[in-house]
Amino acid sequence: MSQNKSILKRAFRPLEFMLMLGVLATFLVVLLEVVSRYIFHHSIAWGGEVCTTLLVWITFVGGAVALLDNGHMCVDLVMNRISSRGAKKFLGLIGSLAMLAFAVCGAFGGWKLAMRTWNMKTTTLQIPAGILYLAFPIGCVLIALVCLRRVFAALKAKGE
Repeated sequence: MSQNKSILKRAFRPLEFMLMLGVLATFLVVLLEVVSRYIFHHSIAWGGEVCTTLLVWITFVGGAVALLDNGHMCVDLVMNRISSRGAKKFLGLIGSLAMLAFAVCGAFGGWKLAMRTWNMKTTTLQIPAGILYLAFPIGCVLIALVCLRRVFAALKAKGE
C-alpha cells in the first residue's frame, strides 16, 4: 500500500504546488481589492470573480489532496467502539466504496453541468462559466483515484 500511496503522492505533488499558487493568488487579489477600494476608492471589477473561481478550484482539488493525506476531519465515534480489527477494516472498505460511488456520480453529474454552462460567459472576465463548474468533476475524479487506491489496498490486505 505504501508504494501505491507514494506513486499517487508523487502524482499529486504538482497539484499541491498549484494549490499553493492558488491560495497565494487569492490572497494577492483580495489584498489588491482592499487597497484599491479603501485607499483609491475604486473597486476592481474582476477581483471577486477571480477569487470565487480560485476558491472553488482550491476547494475541490484540495479536497482530493487532503483525502490522500488523511487530512479531512473524521468522526470516529463508532470505529473507536469496535474492537475487532476485521470489522474495522470491513467498515473502512465500505466507507471507501461509498466515497468512490459519490465521486463517480459527482464526476458524471459535474461534467454534465460544466458542459451545459460552457457556452455561457462570466460577467467580468468573459470566460466560459463552465470553468468554474469544471472544478467539481475534476475534484471528484481525483477523489475517486484516492478511493480506488484505498479499496485495492483493503482488498489486498484481506488476501494476505
